[in-house]
Amino acid sequence: MKKFENRIIIVRRETRLEKVLEAQNTLSQARFYIKRLGGDFAEYEDEHNQYTESVRKLRQNLEELANIQVLDRKYLPNFIFAANDVVVVIGQDGLVANTLKYLEGQRLIGLNPDRSRWDGVLLPFVPEDATKIIDEAIRGKRKYEEVTMAKARLQNGQELLAVNDFFIGQKAHASARYVLKFRGLKEPQSSSGVIVSTGLGSTGWMKSIIAGASRINASVIGRPYGGRQESENLTETDEEAYGPDAGDGWYSAALAPAPAMDATAIRRMGQPKKSRRLKDYLPRDSDVKDLSVNAGMSMTPARQAGPKIGKKKSYGPSELSRVVGKWSAEELIFAVREPFPSKSTGTNLVFGKINRDEPLRLESLMGENGVIFSDGMESDFMVFNSGAEAVISIADKKGRIVV
Repeated sequence: MKKFENRIIIVRRETRLEKVLEAQNTLSQARFYIKRLGGDFAEYEDEHNQYTESVRKLRQNLEELANIQVLDRKYLPNFIFAANDVVVVIGQDGLVANTLKYLEGQRLIGLNPDRSRWDGVLLPFVPEDATKIIDEAIRGKRKYEEVTMAKARLQNGQELLAVNDFFIGQKAHASARYVLKFRGLKEPQSSSGVIVSTGLGSTGWMKSIIAGASRINASVIGRPYGGRQESENLTETDEEAYGPDAGDGWYSAALAPAPAMDATAIRRMGQPKKSRRLKDYLPRDSDVKDLSVNAGMSMTPARQAGPKIGKKKSYGPSELSRVVGKWSAEELIFAVREPFPSKSTGTNLVFGKINRDEPLRLESLMGENGVIFSDGMESDFMVFNSGAEAVISIADKKGRIVV
């Protein structure tokens, strides 16, 4: 007789060797293929044997606790989890993220089958500890940490969740064209895409973007490409978000935790603080002319000559520390990858934080190959071509990782 009525779902992934075998059909062909590319076939075999043996032993050790089901990662989108399922992920961190967004509050336990190969930030346990950890989790003696997720929603109702990050741009990673809308301002841009990161994912892709930008900024002195590379009046008030009809659009509904948005939240979105000025969001050395927002929320040049932009909006360590590495942070970070300044594309709105009252909106200007995908899974995407508009916000659903 089983100890618990709960079902234990073991989520596994394909090994590198299994992926090669799918394409090459036989072990000898796989060996020839890997060696021809300069790879170490013995390493592929060792990794495969270590992983598959860990999965086998794990299943054997858990048989006495409850009914076991082993689930391959590729079946996650169509699998129906029961409310009292205990989900055990054995693999790399990415597998934890891919699994978490398909759960509805079920507790997830991450196991690292090979600490010599993988750091496993989201894999705090080893397979040998699984029986004890699962027993304690089912009995309620194990704490869990909540994970904030991001949500992308199109105006046609399609939605996609992200545990680590979103990529919005070209499927082939060519130049992406879109209009970025944030905090009552909007700007046409051309870039390598936009990354939106959760607190959990902020130490991954977003970390590399910030690190690269920081080193480039420290190395470049002055303005090597001159000061007139982009039009001066590209960044303007987003009337759709902060005009007289604000709050009535589909994007407002996309942010609502319930079918109807709270009236206070709508008023707050429709009535921005008077202190919101364009110059709060522009670089100190920008050549964009000073602009001001009048009482009617239309933007007009404050004067005709002489760029004099006020103090730039700062996102220093003291502010970002509330998000970076914080799994339950109620904010997201976005960054524009390699924004290109030109007469028709701006580079002022390239970095910021998203909260529940201030989402990020993007309007696609891409004729084809525009996509939004999450957590590095390019095969699981939403089409984002011309005419599509996406709202990126904090998801209502949270993940739960046993610690």
